[in-house]
This record gives sequence, C-alpha cells and structure tokens, in this order.
Amino acid sequence: MKVAILDDELHCVESLVLHLQSLFPEVQVMYKSTQPLEALKVLQKIKIDLLFLDIEMPNMNGFEFLNQFTQLPFDVIFTTAYSQYAVKAFKAQAINYLLKPIDEEELRQAIVSYIHNRSQQRRTPENLEELLSNFIKEKTSEDKIAIPVSDGVEFIRVKEILYCQSQSNYTMVLLQSGKKLIFSKTLKDTESILNKYGFLRIHQSYLINPLHLIKYVKNDGGFVIMSNEKEIPISTSKRKSLTEYLESFVD
Repeated sequence: MKVAILDDELHCVESLVLHLQSLFPEVQVMYKSTQPLEALKVLQKIKIDLLFLDIEMPNMNGFEFLNQFTQLPFDVIFTTAYSQYAVKAFKAQAINYLLKPIDEEELRQAIVSYIHNRSQQRRTPENLEELLSNFIKEKTSEDKIAIPVSDGVEFIRVKEILYCQSQSNYTMVLLQSGKKLIFSKTLKDTESILNKYGFLRIHQSYLINPLHLIKYVKNDGGFVIMSNEKEIPISTSKRKSLTEYLESFVD
C-alpha cells in the first residue's frame, strides 16, 4: 500500500511516519509534505492509495485541498485535533479519521478498517461538500470567539452570531438574543476571524452567518432575510459568490 501525508506541522508528519513504519512495515510512504500547494502538484502526478490529510492548514484547509481534484485518485484518512465536532461530522459520512495526537492503536484500527472497506472509501465531490457542511455546522456549534467590551472580554458562541455590520473602524455584532456588541476591529478584520466558520461577506458593510439565513430575494438588486427578519442588501460585486454558494445546496 502506497500512502502520502499532508500536515502543516512537521512534527506531526514525522510522528505519523514513525508510527506507520512500526505498525505496518509493508506500507510505503511515497510522499510527505507540510505545503498544500506543493503537495497538490505532486499528488496529481504520482500514484498513491491513501492520503493522511490534516484539516486545519493555513492558506488551504483539507476540504479545499480535496476540492482541487475533479475526481479523487486516492482514499483519505483525515487527521484533526478537533474532537468535539469532528466525531459527529465524520461519523455522519462514515469517514475514517484520526484525532491528534495520533495514538498507535487508533492508527492500527484505522488502517485495518480502511483495508477492509477500501472499496467504499473513495469520496465524490458531493460527499465532500456534505462533509464540509456537517463539519462547519458541528464546529460552529461548539466554538467561541472573544470580543473585547468596555469592561473586559466577552466570550460568545459563533452559532449565536446572526451578522456583523461595519461601523467605521469598529464592527457591530448582533447576537441571536438581540444583544449588540461593539467589536474594536474593522469588518475586514472580523471577516478574517469568522471566515473559517463559513460566514459570508455579502456587502461592504455586512458579514452574515449562513446558519441564520432564511431567504434570498432577487428583486430590487437582491437582499437576504435573516432569522430576525432583518433585510440585508447584497452588493453587486458579492452577488455571484453568494448565488454560487446557494446553488450548491439547490443542486
């Protein structure tokens, strides 16, 4: 069996190599990397059976990496440190995964399970889109962010945020409860924090949580209706990316 390893942390790569050599001497590690863009070029040229793939990587996460392939030429075992939400997301798709730091016995079981079910492991783009959706949903339900307020710092669950609105060099964060918090960062900075949770920038002044998106209205230039009945306009430059996002659910 020929495998490759992609993880942005070198010590994780080397540790996994040692575990594999110890447990399965017959497994050939054909390629290992900490650089997704470099790995993308290599893995389109060489033949492997299985890729151990980290999820959270800078510049390109594991899901984005896989989406670069029209059809996956290899199977995947995900590696992640996020046990709280990863378990539900992966089990929903019967996906093999390993929680970091990787335990040798869990690795052994994952390989044995993979060999037994390898004909069922390969994923279509549709499978991956559903997995990504489940992953974001589970992750968002658990994660919190810290917002500096006048008398200290307030920790809020990401899933409770309806939308964020630009107010000059500040950002207003509206919560599900109706509470408003003023965040001492620009909307661009706030977007960089919330982007990994699936938030969408649909206007120069608005960043929305799609979990609270109720309706998309095409009339009058286009706007969305949030769960609190707030109508938020869509800028012309953002309309295409929003419609592409929505069409992925309609298809």
